[in-house]
Amino acid sequence: MKAIIRFLDDHFEAIFISLAMGYFVTVTVLQIIFRFILKMPAGWTEETAKYAFIWMTFVGSGLGAKIQSHIRVDMFENALTGTPRRIVHWLNQGIFLVFAVVMTVVGIGMCISLQSRPQLSPALKIPMQWIYGALPVGMGLMCLRIIQNLFFQIKAYLCGERS
Repeated sequence: MKAIIRFLDDHFEAIFISLAMGYFVTVTVLQIIFRFILKMPAGWTEETAKYAFIWMTFVGSGLGAKIQSHIRVDMFENALTGTPRRIVHWLNQGIFLVFAVVMTVVGIGMCISLQSRPQLSPALKIPMQWIYGALPVGMGLMCLRIIQNLFFQIKAYLCGERS
């Protein structure tokens, strides 16, 4: 069980994004075939490609936080060295975490509000809260990954890895 949890911790976002990208490409190719070769456009292809792209984007934000590759302004941080640089980095991560927490709460609120007045997608009649669910899931993953990074960085610093 521990190995499964470790595997998911290490690879969940990458596997999810790979599967979603494969689905996205397949459905987009089908859309091109239906629209331009068969001259019978299928509405479901465009809709599911769009929703797969939304989920890829938000789950990808968790992966970006995990490998610390989100775009940010780090000129001030790079001008510092040693402990002050680490403190500014941790402060930046803290601000990023606050943003992710706020967006997670907003996303949960949107999904809850869609329960009281449900909406369905136009072509497939999928409940839109499944689509809007990408926001709290992606931002929640981002929160988790930021907290993990901060924990390991601070632990390493306190244990003496001060390079």
